[in-house]
Amino acid sequence: MSFFVQNPWPMPVPDVPAPSPSVSASDSDMYWLNKSSLTKHTDTYPFIDPYRFQNTLRHKVVVVTLAHRGMGRATANAFAAAGASVVVVGPSAAALQPVMTDIKQKYGTPALALAADVLDPLAPARIVLLTEKHLGHVDILINISPSAYMRPFAQEKNIMSDWWPMVERTVRTPVAMINAVLPSMISRHTGIIITVTSVAGFLNIPFMSSEGVSKAAILKFHQHLHVETQPKGVTSFAVNPGLIPSYLHDPDEKIIMRPEDFTAEPRMEAHITSRVSEFEWDAAGLAAGTFVALCADPRSKILSGMFVNSERDLGEMIDAVERDPGRVERERLYTLKVDEL
Repeated sequence: MSFFVQNPWPMPVPDVPAPSPSVSASDSDMYWLNKSSLTKHTDTYPFIDPYRFQNTLRHKVVVVTLAHRGMGRATANAFAAAGASVVVVGPSAAALQPVMTDIKQKYGTPALALAADVLDPLAPARIVLLTEKHLGHVDILINISPSAYMRPFAQEKNIMSDWWPMVERTVRTPVAMINAVLPSMISRHTGIIITVTSVAGFLNIPFMSSEGVSKAAILKFHQHLHVETQPKGVTSFAVNPGLIPSYLHDPDEKIIMRPEDFTAEPRMEAHITSRVSEFEWDAAGLAAGTFVALCADPRSKILSGMFVNSERDLGEMIDAVERDPGRVERERLYTLKVDEL
């Protein structure tokens, strides 16, 4: 059973020039890594393998945004492998055709393609309405955020051209989708919500202020969401997908990263260049498998409201929290916080 529904909503972005100030920071202010005792992964591993959960999510309806490529496409496939009915949301019917073909040929599970610009205020409600009409109530929502871009804030000619629209796409769209699915989830006392965030939300990574601000907002939002909705049967997670090349470099992204923006900050450019060799790229299946495991393994509910890093072993994390559940609260682990002297 497959459906295509197309209803795009374009959003014009103004372009008004503005003066560009200068900025400086010390190397000690730049934090790139978060330490952990848990095993690090860069690809699918047994605990999160979607085939471990084969048919576990039968009769569950999953909505995946930005499902037309990369991590979104891998996520849609992973949930189909677990038996779920999958709603894929993307920019056009043509863009969604490959993932629909994947699901039909590999898994044969029910699927619905919805072409929409989720920035449109009417889009989230319409997505939910069409999902309920064709497949049923939304049981799981996976909010995939857009790819990030790097630019010194001092080189933003007009924040309304790139910087603020990126924040809107990364914060307003998932929050609006959550707002649209919550009434049904709360009335049925069941539902799972996952939104993509990143370590940029709490680390100081140069040239990524838009990414850092928006991902920190998602972390904080999910903390509030958990407090308000977990007693009503809704679990939620803010998940770092890892460094996925296809996620960081979207060919459809209209924001242009100009070399001259970086050469204007030579010391920070040199700092970034020196760290690039330390990066370990992750497969899209790492995030996709983590999403499925969080939804299909009942033990994952203990992590509701927390930041979950796909690069860390999820089974080990659950084991550790189960052994000493009070430690997370005492030390305020996996949460956005400000420590004071």
